[in-house]
Amino acid sequence: MNRSPWILLITVVLLQGGVFNRIHWMGLINPMVYVMALVWLPLGWNLALQMLVAFGIGWWVDSSLQSGAIHAMVSTLVIYLRSYWIRLTVSPVTLQDHPDPDLRDLEFRSLLSYAGGLIFIHHAALYLLESLRLAHWGYALLKAFASSTLVFGLLWSILQWTNQTKSAR
Repeated sequence: MNRSPWILLITVVLLQGGVFNRIHWMGLINPMVYVMALVWLPLGWNLALQMLVAFGIGWWVDSSLQSGAIHAMVSTLVIYLRSYWIRLTVSPVTLQDHPDPDLRDLEFRSLLSYAGGLIFIHHAALYLLESLRLAHWGYALLKAFASSTLVFGLLWSILQWTNQTKSAR
């Protein structure tokens, strides 16, 4: 995946704390863009390191939002599920050729199922834990779908932009 993920991690986390935490469109969309950095982390890293990084990112977002430990818990869940999820959603041929595939090299269908699925799992778990009521599960899933769609669109735009700058070099 991205060979210098620290720049992406720091940038996305700072943007999350400074810009995206303040976006609440119609009470429905609150984009949690820091999950893009979690999806883009290299799979080749040690799982313990990945989970520690995810917990740290989630904890930082929790401390800036004063939301308990919800983001830390959900971020750790995403990293834990990621290695299983990629095997379910990305072609075995692609994984055999590239065991640590770059998101920019995935075809759109694989990217949508892998990254979009993880982003939706993140947002769904986040909003379901946030509401803590079964009576509000429909609204929580609607918020998760709307926010996930926005975050995936942002991720896809970044990938297209990086592909264009990579091919221009």
